[in-house]
Amino acid sequence: MIGHVIGNYRVVRELGRGGMGMVYAAEHVQLGRRAALKMLLPQMSSDPGIVQRFFNEARAASAIDHPGIVEVFDFGTHTDGRAYIVMEMLKGESLEHRLARAPMTPHEGATLVAQVAGALAAAHARGIVHRDLKPDNIFLVPNELVAGGIQVKVLDFGIAKLAGEQGGGMKTQT
Repeated sequence: MIGHVIGNYRVVRELGRGGMGMVYAAEHVQLGRRAALKMLLPQMSSDPGIVQRFFNEARAASAIDHPGIVEVFDFGTHTDGRAYIVMEMLKGESLEHRLARAPMTPHEGATLVAQVAGALAAAHARGIVHRDLKPDNIFLVPNELVAGGIQVKVLDFGIAKLAGEQGGGMKTQT
């Protein structure tokens, strides 16, 4: 995929992979804007339910205008049939990695929890419930303009419940 253009973004390098897809560093071909491009594996993209859930992530995150929610730039289907989402490129680490390194002081923890609560309040105000909040879905970005020097970014709205959705049952699978 390195060098391929997906939507308006050229894939630069692989950042990570999981059971459902890959995440790449990408760059807008005309603007030069850096981004993270999340792409489903081919077998996942052939399942309309999985693709719907994946695009639900893009719609949910982009419906919330809050600095604590990852910004989504674009989403769609590549010419090879694979679904993708383009979002802001974040520098930092997940809360999971941060907690594995060393314990936090009570003040650090309270500051981060307050930011997460603010981001979730913004989501709830838009009728969106995250439903998969965990340390791996909270990213910590250095920012000297924020109290404590860390800006929280809530990620992965893939199983979020959007206002107006029918049914209240869980849609997750192992």
